[in-house]
Amino acid sequence: MQDLLDRIAAALVAGGERLFATALAIIVLFVAYRVGVAIARRVADGAAAAPLPGEAGLPAEDRALQVAARRRRLDTLVLFATKLGRVVVVAAAVLVAIAILVPELIAALGALGVALGVAVGGAIGFGAQQLVRDYLNGILILGENPFSVGDVVALAGVRGTVEEVGLRRTIVRDGDGTLHSVPNGAIAVASNFTRTFARVNERFSMAAGTDIERAVAVLADACAAFADEEAWRGRFLEPPRVLGIEAAAAGEPGIPILVSATVRPGEQWEVAGALRRRAIEALRAAGIDLALGRTLLVAAGRRPDPAIAAEAEGGAEFT
Repeated sequence: MQDLLDRIAAALVAGGERLFATALAIIVLFVAYRVGVAIARRVADGAAAAPLPGEAGLPAEDRALQVAARRRRLDTLVLFATKLGRVVVVAAAVLVAIAILVPELIAALGALGVALGVAVGGAIGFGAQQLVRDYLNGILILGENPFSVGDVVALAGVRGTVEEVGLRRTIVRDGDGTLHSVPNGAIAVASNFTRTFARVNERFSMAAGTDIERAVAVLADACAAFADEEAWRGRFLEPPRVLGIEAAAAGEPGIPILVSATVRPGEQWEVAGALRRRAIEALRAAGIDLALGRTLLVAAGRRPDPAIAAEAEGGAEFT
């Protein structure tokens, strides 16, 4: 009887030690999870508040919009990391509890665990490869912030305005109103047309024989008048100016003069249209013509029969 009681007491002591070790391991995992979440949120807050290169020169309103967009993206990334960390902690806690409380079960399931790991690895490698690529690329996009909601971008053969940036896909609406869902794994190169600043480069081809010096002066006056207009003055970071005469491209009918300006992001298309209109009106008022392409049409008639032509020449009289 005493031997039985001793065995029961030893089992209880061993069980208590295992329970204590299990509880301690779970507490350590939980504390590590909470510390990791706090660090991730602190880092995200600092990254959201830190200005990117070129943001210091933006107006306060635009700077606030950039910070809000960056904070929203980083919050999405932190939320994903938090959920992933929670799953990892729960899985680790379950495995630790089984390993401490029922070590025999781990030994018995060792071979099954290896087989299950091989099967899961094969499934990820073959079946979910694209999905894993989408999520990994989505994490990099949210972390590096190459584009934000509202930016005009070109990515994966699609050009339009970004409406949503997620972990798996990016939603873009093109100029025709079509909504495109682009997997993040398919984004190899992302071109952002509305980040920090934009440039307007316009070429005006002068007709042959034009007084180039006078044409340059007319364009310079038109650019200066355009930059001084109250409705457009706030859109320029650098006012429009004539850069000079460029080399004519193959087949170009005239002598090109390049006009350039630096504008706020997203303003380049409207500014370009207004600049073209004012330049063309100024050149027309000064009597300067732009070069126009010309097409030469040659009509090939029916060739005369050689015998008829010789007979006609033989009967002709010359004086």
